[in-house]
Amino acid sequence: MQKPSTLTQLVLEMQTSSVFVVGDVVLDCYIHGSVSRLSPEAPVPVVLEGERRYVLGGAANVAANVASLGARAVLCGRVGRDSDAGQVRELCHSYNIESHALFESDSIPTIRKTRVLAGYQQLVRVDREKVAPLNSGEEQKIVLHFERYLAEPGAKALVLSDYGKGVLTHHLCRRLIDTARAHKVPVITDPKSSDLSRYQGTTIIKPNLKEGRAVLHHWDASLSIHHFDEEVDAICETIARQSTADAVVLSLSEHGVALKVAGQTGSQRFASRALQVADVSGAGDTMVAFLAMAAASRASMQSATEIANVAAALVCAKLGTAVLNSSEVLQALTSDPTARTSHSPKILTAENLPVLGQTLRRNQRRIVFTNGCFDLLHMGHVDLLERARALGDVLIVGLNTDASIRRLKGAERPVQTFESRARVLAGLAAVDFVIGFEQDTPVELIRALNPHVLVKGGDYSVQTVVGAELVLATGGKVEILPLVPGHSTTGLVDKARTSV
Repeated sequence: MQKPSTLTQLVLEMQTSSVFVVGDVVLDCYIHGSVSRLSPEAPVPVVLEGERRYVLGGAANVAANVASLGARAVLCGRVGRDSDAGQVRELCHSYNIESHALFESDSIPTIRKTRVLAGYQQLVRVDREKVAPLNSGEEQKIVLHFERYLAEPGAKALVLSDYGKGVLTHHLCRRLIDTARAHKVPVITDPKSSDLSRYQGTTIIKPNLKEGRAVLHHWDASLSIHHFDEEVDAICETIARQSTADAVVLSLSEHGVALKVAGQTGSQRFASRALQVADVSGAGDTMVAFLAMAAASRASMQSATEIANVAAALVCAKLGTAVLNSSEVLQALTSDPTARTSHSPKILTAENLPVLGQTLRRNQRRIVFTNGCFDLLHMGHVDLLERARALGDVLIVGLNTDASIRRLKGAERPVQTFESRARVLAGLAAVDFVIGFEQDTPVELIRALNPHVLVKGGDYSVQTVVGAELVLATGGKVEILPLVPGHSTTGLVDKARTSV
């Protein structure tokens, strides 16, 4: 398994990526109501309509997941010349999705899927759509938009979100993939067709189990399979061979995810991370979005699959087509009970701090910062950290490195290494993130993070706290918290020496 700390850093790096999403744009409508009787006209329930809400679906949901994490999303596809198209554009604006590459059709309506629900129970789904391939002029529009996108700076990825409604024709897929590969831009494909020749050369192809079985039946119908794991391997092998993709990521619903990397024997399995499933709608879109952002950030196939698996599990716990923000993903990684390694997901590097601060502020999280050596963690430390955490939503602790402590306290300190001290701090519920610093003071960390609250314990005053002027200048607060009497690291060290 990838180190959780690396996955946490990957989430932060993904927010600086840019994803161009091409495919079938869908408007999802949810009608929430209640049922108390059957209709006298037919044996069907009568739904008393309550809330009606609209969300982005299909390729637009992929773009929404990209934008919700904080990355740049450009959505390209077809909508009708109708009011639903206006609803799509309004939703794109609310998510900060760039929708200038959407074009309107006079003859094809905006695809809309209307679901009627009573509580958590879906009663019926009504679809409005007209399946028709793009004409050559429309294909050329998309290619030109993509070429303009490629000319812009930044880490990029291309997503082909194929729902089989006509946008991703064979010819368009070939042009887009060839163009992307010429510019060394990774391509992530969510396929619909069993004819995988249209997707050949894609970087990552992500079918679900149903789609994978259809491909296997299409190409290897006579293959003898005796158990599920053998079937999964066969599906992955067939899709890899027919698509010539660098990697196959096969979503297996409650069975997790399988990863098949070109040139490697067999497939690697990742267990499902879903603890509660409210609705699987859109989970595939979420997985594709996270695969794309990870690929744009040049993550390994394993890291990309792991983070996409985490994200898909989170979105399954939400009702209806849904998206995630970065705080939800970071929280899932830092609170994962299976992450019992020396590389805690809470331990980050200073390079991640500016993006982490921006991420938390964008999600309206109140940031608290404190710092120290924390050489031998004792009750006074724990009390200080718990009171500091109560002052906001996220507590970030700056931790002196070993070299920094030796300069401050002498050659015999620290008693514990940085790795040990960081891991112990990360194990506290009150601590959200730990960042090491080599300097004598954490002023550069404070400058990069720009916390809402700066906390220091002991006999300090606001005037003597390092970084106080930086925090106060941006409207933040400095809090001095008294220490618990009789508890200090120096006292513990002296007591240990005299007792030997």
